[in-house]
Amino acid sequence: MKAGAWVVVERRADAFDGSEKAPNPFKEKTSITVPVLTLDVKVTDKFGLQMGATVPDVTRTAETVNFRENFSGLGDTSLLGWYRLPKVKGWNTIVNFGASLPTGQIETPRFRPELKDGNLVPMSRLQRGSGTVDPIAGINIDRRLYKANIVAFGSLAARLPTYENKTGLQTGTSSEVNAGLARELFTHRFVGIARLGWLHRNQDRFKGIPVLVGGGNWLYLTPGAAVRIVKGINLQADVKIPVYRRLANTQLDSRAILQLGMSREF
Repeated sequence: MKAGAWVVVERRADAFDGSEKAPNPFKEKTSITVPVLTLDVKVTDKFGLQMGATVPDVTRTAETVNFRENFSGLGDTSLLGWYRLPKVKGWNTIVNFGASLPTGQIETPRFRPELKDGNLVPMSRLQRGSGTVDPIAGINIDRRLYKANIVAFGSLAARLPTYENKTGLQTGTSSEVNAGLARELFTHRFVGIARLGWLHRNQDRFKGIPVLVGGGNWLYLTPGAAVRIVKGINLQADVKIPVYRRLANTQLDSRAILQLGMSREF
């Protein structure tokens, strides 16, 4: 069994339209901190179960109009099963499948009434979850390279909301592809990690109409490191740096996303 505690920190203060910087006349900012608790239980050598719970804390501000709102609390909870496939040419492969459960609070979004042509910009959406049961699937592969203390790895993950919640909002589907290398540095207790990842996220929809906030494509370069403190206890930190982005509309985005975590094997 392995238990983990993680935190994801993001500060969105720069406006982008597609791939270009855009004006931010109200000096809007969104600060996001998401603690994540995980539990991985190995049932057999080939099969196991995973659980993850989020506790988002989000603050939105607009400096020039003295606007501020905050929400925090339990978010959605994911339950997954994983299965280890037979090794092929040195590659380890694990597939996982499950769902995100709607344990986070939702509310009916408010929209600017003056907008036309079916475009909707939320004024407020204090949601901690999707409000729906969303299928999740993924695959992870890794292999130790020949005569080298290097591990190559890759992953593919997708979250696939399929229907509207009770307020009429449907969260956009998202998918992410990652590939990278990990190598021991100086000592077997310290591992350096480098990862390149592509994230695609569809816009949310309200009663079938795309909401004019969110959605786009991001290419992230993520350097990181893991340290084994004592047997069974590991610390990990990485920074996701967007080296390319193409957003579906004008929206705030961050310069980097910090991820910190600790795991304990029992």
